[in-house]
Amino acid sequence: MESGPIILASRRVPIGEAQIVEWRWPTPVDITACETQHMIEASLPPLAAEGVAFLPEVDPGRRTRMGRLFVRPAGVTIRSRSPGGRIRVVRLAVDPRAFEALTGDTLVLGEGTLRAGLDLRDRTVNWLMARLRAELEAPGFAHETLIECYATSLAVETARALDGIAAVQRDGGRLAPWQERRIAERLAEDGQPPSVAELAALCGVSVRHFARLHGGAAASRISEVQIARAARMLRETSLPMKVIGARLGFAHPGSFSSAFRRSTGVTPTQYRQSHGATR
Repeated sequence: MESGPIILASRRVPIGEAQIVEWRWPTPVDITACETQHMIEASLPPLAAEGVAFLPEVDPGRRTRMGRLFVRPAGVTIRSRSPGGRIRVVRLAVDPRAFEALTGDTLVLGEGTLRAGLDLRDRTVNWLMARLRAELEAPGFAHETLIECYATSLAVETARALDGIAAVQRDGGRLAPWQERRIAERLAEDGQPPSVAELAALCGVSVRHFARLHGGAAASRISEVQIARAARMLRETSLPMKVIGARLGFAHPGSFSSAFRRSTGVTPTQYRQSHGATR
């Protein structure tokens, strides 16, 4: 087996280069590297392997999990270990000067943010990586333009995700404005309400950390927002109960009525009657 890397697809963009790369390691891997470019990467199942990383210049003995989506900033020495085998990733290599000009961020990270970036859990960045991969593997109409747009968006969204993590760590327990906005937008969507895990992923933090930020009341916040939306629709519309319940993700009108009553002390029908909804 070859050690690679094997370049399966590549496209230059103004801020760097987008690639799909494969390594073929016959034995377990233990590599120490310091990149000259910011590397935004996502491993591609089934050719992916769980790995761990160490920061030799910060705390050589402390290990950090390397997730499916990870960032390796330029100038930072990272030692990584994995079982080896065939490993394939889609990655965006960004010139540090172009990154700073685009985002205003040098990507100089503290230890906590650097470790979080090695297991980045951000839905927007993940989606952009998937779209970048699709265009690299099967170029379509105007694929050069799309790849450039995805690459630019990836750099910006990665900077925002890491900045949000740094802000939470720095401020001792407050979400950044963009994180709060993502939560509010998701909670305002019709259909099944989000889980705590989904909201944590939107904010780019772990479920445990997200729960700490909300004092263990993250699930209560989701429920409160859903009931508040229900109350507003009961006051301001004449939609049938089953329609309101369906919009909020309840499978049956009875479960919606029960949840509303537990929260407010009255049934949806009683609430609508007492608040003079438009007929």
